[in-house]
Amino acid sequence: MSQIAINTSQNVNINFNIAGVGERMLAFIIDLLIRIAYVVIILYLFFNIFDLGYLLNGLDDWSIRAVYLVLTFPIYIYPLVLESLMEGQTPGKKLMKIKVVKIDGYQASFADYMIRWVFRIVDVSFAGVIGLISMIVSKNNQRLGDIASGTAVISLKTTSISLILFWKIFMKIIFLLSLR
Repeated sequence: MSQIAINTSQNVNINFNIAGVGERMLAFIIDLLIRIAYVVIILYLFFNIFDLGYLLNGLDDWSIRAVYLVLTFPIYIYPLVLESLMEGQTPGKKLMKIKVVKIDGYQASFADYMIRWVFRIVDVSFAGVIGLISMIVSKNNQRLGDIASGTAVISLKTTSISLILFWKIFMKIIFLLSLR
């Protein structure tokens, strides 16, 4: 797993593990499933529970598309809003324990999330091939939106340092006891 060194404003380098392409893809799929569930539920409510389908009768194609756009609007702004509110995470990223951070060590701003969101259109085009290629080619597994906004996605998973320390201390105690 590659690492990124972030220099904080106190001039301290902190090393983070870069989130792998697989982790990022799984987070994207989880978020995609959440968005699909939203669309299914909202359309079921609109057409079956509230029986509002009659409102679309007599409307032209553009008006019908506008109604669908209004109903599904939250899925389009989902990553932007949730990354802003959840400090660089969406539910998929939170489950995968990954997070968006600025490369310069500062907290990513709304503008950074907005740039990532706009570039997502390019990144997911051609079935996500462009974003996938940019993540594989770039040094920090960055897609085009990350490169443009100066962000990276890091892994929050930690190796169990307490377990490692426990075993080191345990082995030293065993070694010292064996010397007696």
